[in-house]
Order: sequence, then C-alpha cells, then structure tokens
Amino acid sequence: MRQQFYTFFLLITLFTTKGMGQPKERIFYSSFSPQDWDIFISKDSGKSLLKFTEHPSLDYDAVISPDGKWVVFTSERTGIPKLYVKAIAGNQPPTLLIKSTSFQDQAAFSPDGSQLAFVASHEGNAEIYLIPFLTDSLQNISTARNLTNHKGGDFRPSFSPDGTQIAFSSDRDHKIVPHPQFPFARQRIGDIFSVNTNGNNLKRLTDSDAWDGSPIWSADGSKIMFYSGRLGNPSIFEMNTDGTDQKQRFQFSGPAVSSKLIAENKIAFTTWNNEQGFKIMQADLLTDEITPLFSESPDVMFNIDVHPDGMMVFHGGTYAPNQGVPGNFGFDGDVLIKIPDSLSFADRQVNIFGVRRAFVAPPQPGNTLLFYDAEDSQSFFDILKPMGYSVFWLPVLIVILFIAGIILGIRHRKKISFWKYLLYSILVLVFGVITGGIFLFVDAINPMSVATIRIVMGILTLVLISLGWWQHKKAVRKKEQEIATYRIAKLYRNLFYGLALFSLLCAVFINHMVHSAINFYQVDYVSGDKKLLFTIDKEPNTNPANFNVLDSKVTHDGKGFIFTTGSFRAGAKAKGDIWNYDFETKQILKLSNSPYNDGFADFSEDGKMVFRSGRSGDFDIYLKANDTTINLTNDAHRDNFPAISIHGDKIVFASDRLRSENEYKTMDIFLMRLKPDQTWSEPEKISVGEGQNAHAHFSPDGEWIIYTTEGYGINDEQALIQPVIFSPQMYGEIVAYNINTKERVRLTHNKWEEGTPLWVE
Repeated sequence: MRQQFYTFFLLITLFTTKGMGQPKERIFYSSFSPQDWDIFISKDSGKSLLKFTEHPSLDYDAVISPDGKWVVFTSERTGIPKLYVKAIAGNQPPTLLIKSTSFQDQAAFSPDGSQLAFVASHEGNAEIYLIPFLTDSLQNISTARNLTNHKGGDFRPSFSPDGTQIAFSSDRDHKIVPHPQFPFARQRIGDIFSVNTNGNNLKRLTDSDAWDGSPIWSADGSKIMFYSGRLGNPSIFEMNTDGTDQKQRFQFSGPAVSSKLIAENKIAFTTWNNEQGFKIMQADLLTDEITPLFSESPDVMFNIDVHPDGMMVFHGGTYAPNQGVPGNFGFDGDVLIKIPDSLSFADRQVNIFGVRRAFVAPPQPGNTLLFYDAEDSQSFFDILKPMGYSVFWLPVLIVILFIAGIILGIRHRKKISFWKYLLYSILVLVFGVITGGIFLFVDAINPMSVATIRIVMGILTLVLISLGWWQHKKAVRKKEQEIATYRIAKLYRNLFYGLALFSLLCAVFINHMVHSAINFYQVDYVSGDKKLLFTIDKEPNTNPANFNVLDSKVTHDGKGFIFTTGSFRAGAKAKGDIWNYDFETKQILKLSNSPYNDGFADFSEDGKMVFRSGRSGDFDIYLKANDTTINLTNDAHRDNFPAISIHGDKIVFASDRLRSENEYKTMDIFLMRLKPDQTWSEPEKISVGEGQNAHAHFSPDGEWIIYTTEGYGINDEQALIQPVIFSPQMYGEIVAYNINTKERVRLTHNKWEEGTPLWVE
C-alpha cells in the first residue's frame, strides 16, 4: 500500500512537472531516517491500542490537550516536520497548526491548555517558542514568541504545574567534542534549564558530562524528573526545581528516557535493546517494580504522553519488512524516505528526494533509476570464506594452552613450582594477544596491501618457528636430565608452533579469507523495482578493508557511473581507487593510476577529472586534463570531496585548512575558479557557521553549489536520536549557495542525519 501511494504520487509529480514545462532538476540526498511511524492511542489505560494516524510519512511526538479533546503531533507529510492537531472524537483528518517554512516539533501544553510550547528552527537553530493553542485558525510562525534566543539548541519543553515556568534541555553551555569512534563526527552534551514563560529568569539546573534531557515536573511542582547518561546508560533522575539534590530515581539495567507521570507514584518511560526493540515500561516509584506498560504493542514505541483520565498516546510502528533480509540493497525500508518535496527558489523549481542510503548515485537525465552498492551479508560469519574460519585457530589455541598450563601446574605442583606453569599460562595470553594484534593492525587497523601483510606475517611465522625450535631443542636436552622442565619446554614449543601455524595461514590465505566482491544495484524509485547492475572483484594486492565504496555518482552526460573504493578512515598512503562503469558497454575501468589513496572523482563536460589523492603524503585536490595531472592545493591540510562544474571552470571541495593543529579540525567549503590565464584562483571559503561542512556538488548549470552543513546545530536531543537509527555525526541540513549572488537557501529542516546531496537534471 505504501509503495502504491509513492508510485501514484511520483507519477503525478513527474507528469505535472513535464506538463507545466518546469525544469526537470532533482536533488537527491541521503537520510538516516526511520520508517513507518504513526501515532497510537489507548483510551483505557493501556488495555487496548488503536492507530490514531496512518500516513506514509513519519508521525511522532504526540501530546494530549489538558481537556482530553485534542492530540497535537509532528508530521513529515508535507516534507518539513510540522505540528498538526487532530480531534480525539470522530474521524476528522488532522489539520496544520502553524504556517511556516521551518521545522516544528516537541509540542507541550500549558496546564490550562491555552498555550503551546514547541521547538522550531524558524530563526536558524532549534529554539523554544510559545503560541496560543487555537484549533480553528492557522497561525503564522511569526506570531510565536521565542523564549530561549540562543545560538545553542534548545529542546523538549515542559510546563510547570502552575504554568509559570518551562523546563527544557539545551546543548548551549558545553563544548562540542569529537565522537569517540568516528573522527569526522562531533558529539554534544545537554543540560536541564528552566525559564519563566515570559522569557525571564533563565536558570541552569544540571551540569554533567553526559546528556541530561526530557525534563518533567512532579504533580506538586516541587521536583523535576529527567534522564541522564552520567552513569553510562541513560537513566531516570530526580532533583529539586532549583537543581539541588540530584539523584537516580530507580535502578534499571537498560536505558530509560522520556519519562511521564501516569499516577501519583508511577511513571512510564521508553527503553530499548537489540532483542525487543523500543518499548514503553512502567515503574512503581514506591516498590521499584518495573513492568511493560502494554501487553501487546508495535515493535517500536517511543515518547508516551498520558492524560489523567487514562488516555495515552505514543508514536511507533513495525520494523521495515525487509529488515535483516539478505539482499535488501543496503537499507531497511523503502528507498525514498518520504514523498519528495518541490522547492521553489531563485526563479527555479527543484524536486528534492531523501534517499534511505548513503552515497547513492542519482539517475541519468530523464530516468528514475538510482545506483549504489549493497551488502548482502548480515553478519561477520557471512563475510567469511571457508579459509576465513582459520582465524579462530588463534583463540581456540590460546584457550586450550592456557587451561592446559593451569591443569598441569596443579597436577605436577609437587615436582615443580606451580608459579612456573602459571607464568606459562600468562605468557600464552601475552604471545596470543601480540600475534593477533599484529595481524589485526596490518589487516584492519592500519590496512596494508596484501603483499605487505604476507611479508609481515611471513616474518612473524619464521620468528615463531625459531622460538618453537629453540624450545624443542631445550625439551630434547632436558628430557634425560629433568622431566618437569622437559614438560614445560614442550608446552612452550607447542605454543610457538601453534602461533606460527596461525601466522602462516594468514600469510598464505589472506586473499581467501573474506568475500571481497562488491555488488552494485539499480532501483527504480517510482516503481520500486530492483536488480543487480554489475559486480566488481577486488584486485589481488588490495586489502579487503580498503575495498569499500565511499562515493558514487553519475557523470554529467549520464554515460558513466563513477565510484570510489577505499577505507574512510585510511591515511593518505593507503590504497584507494577511482572506477568507471560504462552503462552502454558495461565495462569497468580503473581511472586512478597511483598506489595511494585516490578517490571522490568528478568530471566536467569537456573531460576534466577532479579528485582527491594522498600521493603527496597529504590529502590534496588534483585535476587531470589532457593526460596531465596537477596538484591544485599541495599543502599539509586535509582536502576532500571535490566536485567540478559542468563547464570545468569551477572546483569546490571541503578542507580543514582554517583549523590549527591544536583544535578539532572541522571542515569548511572552498571554491576555486579558472582564471583567464588558465591557472586556478586561491581557495575561497563559501560556507558559514560553525562545525562540519562537506559533500559539495554543483547544480547542472554550474551556478549553484549544494552541500551538507552542521551550521544550524541539531533539532532534538542527541540521546533520543542516536539510538533510533545509526547517526554518528548528528548533522546534515542541505544548503544551496548561489556562486554569483551569494544567496544561501536552506533546503531541509530535519532532525535526522542527512548528507551527500547531488543535483541532477
């Protein structure tokens, strides 16, 4: 049903666009957005559930009006998330509450129901606004009052019982720090604040090194409950309204967020785990008993709101039908995240499509096919070839020899000191970790070529065989003299020979341990039809860790599919390659000609190729034209993600060149122009705002540049978004920049991670 709805809408959109003679330009961007969220309602304290909304786009963050007559929720049904209201009685469709071109979410009612607090990006970043709650008129966002007015993000407002104060969370007073696993990403920290409803008397209530969020007031207004990650997993805390006496409210092994009072001494909250997904639990604050709130429920349940008469609303739904199914083409759910938006700016109209896939290649001119790689394997064991299971020789060997040392030490303790066997068992662990660590380092941590891995593991094999032979000779020499020493020498011999066998297997069969072919698929985003386009096998000397797809696009003329293979975290001199698949001849051609980290290529109409390479020892931007390759940036900075205009006279790229060695290096967008003397201008910064900027690309006519920016901050609490869907960098609004007029247009307003935009005809 959902796909039929998409197909019908898209066909109407395409027909209308052609019929009106409007430009057929399209922008595609990747989005890590969930799928199939609707609002659910229970009118009998959780005994039964009904769907309150049903729409192909996401509906979420529902709240019930104090009089129990209305539900206000956020919906992405018109593109940008907006607030809608729907009557609980009857079956009238929801109506839009506020007219704006900005993001709206996280509504909260005042106790008397006359006011609505919410989060919006009306003035750039996420702020908390206050507006009268009117169901019979569409109010303009300009009439809402901004209560927070700060360049930081402000989220999840909650009214005090007397209606005079609002508690909320904010990332305003903490430095943004690098993500612990992903060096390109940044992490935020949030605290709880309160402010009067007139915007005065702002107070900071918490100050921790983890996210504190989603505050709610106790019924008597004397306490504020919130979740905090200060103990590891987010858990429910309580404090006085002035921020004193902060303490964990109850013990719970899993994460606990978004609490709501459902009775005087009972709360509901959201939790999640890998087995059960997202669920709503209830906690008795007197007994600390924790049980599921609903006996039967969807797979995903989030952010419950409760009315005193027993009515409850939350958002959620079932997981995408193809979740965990091999061959799901790299994503769970439909290829498009929602109905495409039609945007008008600067006298042009562009359809913009969010795609549930990173580094998707938009279609050729005139068709509706998307192209990308996909992982058919679902686990580590799916990746392994039969010889790949030989890596388990190491842990099995270590466990057996470690236990053997302990057992023999106990058995022969009267003939030889137990500590000698214990020392042997400890050294088993030490030598095992060293051997495995060396292989892990050269194969995955610092991926080297297959030839280099074979040399390293071959040398290690010889060293271990020598140690084993030394212990063998020692055992032979001691056999007649001292039987106990002979036994220990035999153990060491077995250890070194066993480790040598592991090293030898790695050296000889390194090319036969994992599946290393990449499958590329095409999907028609209108019909949903998918099929295999082609498969490419890695070159014999390429490490599989350096054979992941990092970028893909279709050339301006639509004849070629360009993609990069490599490792995102690899250094300048690691292996990275540029490839071209010719749609007509179906031939695959390698375009890069160095053993270094080449990638992210783009072509102009006249055949110029711009790309990123580490062949100088640093990541620089190169241009290849007429069989001549020149380094355009040639400095110690990290330059990446280049693109060239269709006419070959402009190049745009991302770089950390404005950051010093002592600070976290975020990237900005830079533009270079071809001068009349055929030399290139110095890079000119065109991005604005703080944080990461990346993945710039030209419009088909070369007059605009689109890119991803973190400059607007985030639109929801980090701790609520990252568990829902993989979202390490927590940024991604798409911006269009006019090269001549310097006009800047924000194309997306969302709270999901979005990026890698590409603009095509």
